[in-house]
Amino acid sequence: MPERRPRVLLVDPYVARQDPMERKFVELYPSLGLLTLGAYLRGAGIDVAMADLTFERDARPVERALRSFRPDLVGVHTKTLTHDRAVEVAQLARAAGVPSVAGGPDSATRTGLYLAEGFDAVVPAEGEPTLVDLAHRARAGAPLSGVPGAVTAGPQGPIRGGPRPFLRDLDQLPLPAWDLVDMGRYLGAWERATGERRAAVLTSRGCPFDCSWCSKPTFGRSFRQQSPERVLAELRALKERYRVNYVRFCDDVFGIHRPWIQRLLDGMLEEQLGLRFECLARVDLLKPDLLAKMRAAGLARVYVGVESGSQKMLDLMNRGTTLAQVERTAQALRDAGVRQFWFLMLGYPGETAEDIEATLQLFRRFSPEEYSVSIAVPIPGTRFHEKVRARLTGVARRTRGSGGGALLFEAAYPESFYRWEQHRFALAAALGRARGRLSPRVVERIGRAADGFHRRVAAPLLVPERRRGARRP
Repeated sequence: MPERRPRVLLVDPYVARQDPMERKFVELYPSLGLLTLGAYLRGAGIDVAMADLTFERDARPVERALRSFRPDLVGVHTKTLTHDRAVEVAQLARAAGVPSVAGGPDSATRTGLYLAEGFDAVVPAEGEPTLVDLAHRARAGAPLSGVPGAVTAGPQGPIRGGPRPFLRDLDQLPLPAWDLVDMGRYLGAWERATGERRAAVLTSRGCPFDCSWCSKPTFGRSFRQQSPERVLAELRALKERYRVNYVRFCDDVFGIHRPWIQRLLDGMLEEQLGLRFECLARVDLLKPDLLAKMRAAGLARVYVGVESGSQKMLDLMNRGTTLAQVERTAQALRDAGVRQFWFLMLGYPGETAEDIEATLQLFRRFSPEEYSVSIAVPIPGTRFHEKVRARLTGVARRTRGSGGGALLFEAAYPESFYRWEQHRFALAAALGRARGRLSPRVVERIGRAADGFHRRVAAPLLVPERRRGARRP
């Protein structure tokens, strides 16, 4: 009889109902990393199953899969928010006598922690070829140590199995194995919420930019992308198989290479796919002529990393963008009727109350339809983290919520100040939405009253003249 093929159980430990940000922004998509990994493993002759906890309440589906599928290896995707659940999965696997492997951004930045808490190996970078080797090792009952691209525990600390080169041609990756999850449930949730059948697509890996607060543990500053033709094939498949009519491009930055995005947009227009789409873009890349073509091809919403309304802060963050570019792009998006989602950050080292005020004024001026204002999070491995390492409070992110809602280092002002500023942005957003219903005079009067209250009452109380441990910029 032929020898049994290796079996790998992939696990997404994310539980949507436990995500405080998910209740604010509906962003339910299956893990593209795991679906692509699953398709790649199948192509290498490995049997694959997946336990997707997105719509579940706990990890019981993992227990059932361990009993019924009897995997040789369990692979778990990790994020900061899912740390505890991921460790629970590793412990369930160990109790069943199955080795477990962690991949994804959080285990890449905290490799030693994940090994200490029960994982047998961590794959901090690209996972496809490495997991194939680990699956065969596990099926043979051999140790997982020494595999290029994997890290295992040793008596003196983590042991790296040697480097493994990145995949050079992303067109060789198969289409995601959408059948591993309940696509109907994802699409149904979107359809009920928006009237659209939404899916996510990833066309590239990595980001060549060097923002000082951004962590790139998996792909570093490498940047590789699929051909426009390969992307079009995936879009056609989603439309034909699942009647998808709205796509989110999940690339770290969409459309970095102008000729590439021109070819993709040309293909979308020629094939008349009828897809609306959204993406994350940089203000220095969204030129007016490109934006017009993107709009014609179905662009509906753009996520923009504005971060600050102070040029000084943009320079300190090493954003490589200017306020003039922010203003030009914001106006162009407004003129084109494209929804804007602004990412803004408070508390980065060097920021003063005047810088925050400049950001608030920029926000009021353009009134983006959606936004997120986070308190700066120092992620291990970033220059930002190194800058504030001596001032970290020692409070783990996972115990303080998610989404940049807590102050994790000794900043210029206390956490109460930044939380108050977040409320000011919320009021500004509410007033922006009210402009169509209230007279401009009423909106302006409310805004002036809020500013007066902040100057006279709130700011002096939130930022006392002498505060133990305070670090002024």
